[in-house]
This record gives sequence, structure tokens and C-alpha cells, in this order.
Amino acid sequence: MIGKKIEELFKQPTENLMIPSSDVAIVHETDSLVHAILVLTSSGYQTIPVLDDENCVRGLISISQIMAHADGISIFDEEKLAQLKVGDVMNQMVPILFDNYNLEDVLRLLINNNFICITHKNGYFLGIIPRKIVLERFTNIAHTLEDKYELIEK
Repeated sequence: MIGKKIEELFKQPTENLMIPSSDVAIVHETDSLVHAILVLTSSGYQTIPVLDDENCVRGLISISQIMAHADGISIFDEEKLAQLKVGDVMNQMVPILFDNYNLEDVLRLLINNNFICITHKNGYFLGIIPRKIVLERFTNIAHTLEDKYELIEK
């Protein structure tokens, strides 16, 4: 269990770790693979969330995911890629936490994922918590902990 003081330090300068959905690159499961490739390449992200028409998280998509499932199709074959939908090739294994998440769960999921999708209980997509933000917070704690506290070994 993470100690209360560490969690307090972690929530500085702001308690919110999440990048809101309005600032996250996403695609919909009904979008073509051409569209997904354009969003992925223009955003610079390796993997992005896939949403349905109600903005609920349904999966994740990446260039490598597209290539692994697009048998015999080149990434430059726009005509064939336009016929396939994101929902046909997306990864349905998505790291998701509800909006009442705790720090322990965030850390556990970020061990094997670059980001976590945050949703309401009904699945409505709120945003992501990227591993980068969490690592920046812990780096800050590691560099400033002894400036703020006198650590005494028990």
C-alpha cells in the first residue's frame, strides 16, 4: 500500500493525472484503417484508443496491430486499407480504470502499458493517464523528498 505522504506528494502540483479525452488522439471502430494510419502518424503516438459511437472504449489500435492483421496488404495499399475497419483489427485488451481510480491501481496497470484509459462506470471515455506523467511525478518526488522531509530509518 502506498503511504499517504507519498500519495500527497504525488498529487502535486495537481491532483489530476489524466489527459482529458478532448486532448487525446482517438479513432472510432467504424473508421477505415487508412484513417487510423493517418491519425496514428500525425499524432506521433504508437497506440491510441478506439471508441464506439457512444464514446465508449472498445479497443486499442497501432500500426503494428494493423500490419499484423492486414494479411498480404501493404501499408501503402490505400484501396484495400480503406475497405477494412478499425474494429476488425483492434486489440480488445484495454487497460481501463473507472474515474474513481486509486494510485495503486494506476501503477499496477502502467507496468505493462504506456497509458490507461479512464472511463465512467458506463464505459464513457474520459481520457488517459500516460506512463510519462506518472514517471515525471515520481522523478520529482525522488529529487525533492529529502528537501521537504527529514528521513529517519525505523
